[in-house]
Amino acid sequence: MIAYIYRPKRQRNGKLVSSRIWRARLKLNGDVKARDISLNCADKQTAEQKLRDSIRDQERESVGLLAPSAQRKTFQSPLAELVGGYVADLKALGRSADHVRHVDKRLLRLIRECKWQNLREVTADSFLRWRAEQKQAPKTINEYQAALSALFTWLRKQNRVAANPFEIVSKVDTRGKESFHRRALNDDEARQLLAGPRRSLYLLALHTGLRRGEINALRWGDLHLDVANPFYAVPVAKSKSRKEQPRPLHPELVRVLQAMKSAGKLTPENLVFPERVPAMKVIRADFKTAGIPLVDERGHRVDFHALRMTYITRLQRAGVSPREAMELARHSDMRLTMKTYTDAAQLPLAATVRGLPAFDDSHIDSQTLVADRPAVSPSVIGLKQIKAGKAIENIDESHGLTPTVAICHSEQKSGDLGFESPSLRHFLLGNQKMTPE
Repeated sequence: MIAYIYRPKRQRNGKLVSSRIWRARLKLNGDVKARDISLNCADKQTAEQKLRDSIRDQERESVGLLAPSAQRKTFQSPLAELVGGYVADLKALGRSADHVRHVDKRLLRLIRECKWQNLREVTADSFLRWRAEQKQAPKTINEYQAALSALFTWLRKQNRVAANPFEIVSKVDTRGKESFHRRALNDDEARQLLAGPRRSLYLLALHTGLRRGEINALRWGDLHLDVANPFYAVPVAKSKSRKEQPRPLHPELVRVLQAMKSAGKLTPENLVFPERVPAMKVIRADFKTAGIPLVDERGHRVDFHALRMTYITRLQRAGVSPREAMELARHSDMRLTMKTYTDAAQLPLAATVRGLPAFDDSHIDSQTLVADRPAVSPSVIGLKQIKAGKAIENIDESHGLTPTVAICHSEQKSGDLGFESPSLRHFLLGNQKMTPE
């Protein structure tokens, strides 16, 4: 073990001068190398006492009798100071301004209402007492808990706390307790809305599902209208996922955007909608003018974000695969696409059930089940037996006896950045040339 105090010396005006502040050189058993620490005092006896205290604390830390010094310092720091550091780190990581603002506001409110001064006072019990007195929606309460848990996770990654006490705290059950339910517009309501003012804005939202902030930040340079397969790209800074996400544009929307662009001298830096998405008061007035009830008989309401839900629900009704719907919605979790943003009331459930085969006749033959489709292959009705020796020679003859299977998958092409799904016909036949019959 190495442990001693000293005062650093340096040359000044040709003379060797000692510093006023004492330092210590310390290496305990098990340390890889010696550490040099400042004792922050000018008195020698005080410096020696501090060295003894440091040796004692580190020996206790090594056997688990004392928390690490970083954790002890964290627990003694003002809680508001820790929150400030956490919020600053969120900004440095590039989190959205809205997210940072909400986290800061929620944590400061908890500090104020729970009367927490330092991290030692932040316990699960004190939070549960605060939660029991709240009358806000369960989803909002869970967001407060998430912000608090994220703070402890951040401190834990820096080894400033030993554990996150909120990992085992159960969240409030939100099922059946939502403050409101959003619904999608049906096709008739969408047409009525497009017949009124702000047609181009609403058409963009209905054909892309873009969020309010993404539309406000959209510039003409983000729209690629003059290519073979037009597409748009949400600015990375405004995209919720912070990813480059080019997606195809509907032909109806392309025509409207091209007319807007040709109507004025616009540069790629110009905003598509410089007047921005209007306030909800204006949007509600547009809905009322279009005869769209703000709240339906189920208690579900519509707002501007309901247009994004309408876009995703229409994808489901069109028979788009779940994976394609998730990509077009720019979601990272398919459950968000399938559950939160799909209005189940508009799915053709009754037609799907009616299309299922019945159980009342167990002798339905294949001719009945495949009505309006190619007849059953003659080979199962009664062809003369083919001799084994002539099997290879008669292959071409047998081709004409079996009807061609109809291929129902149609090609879908959109965008020149990978938005192309090959048809089943190309998948089966590859590059082979078909011989006309």
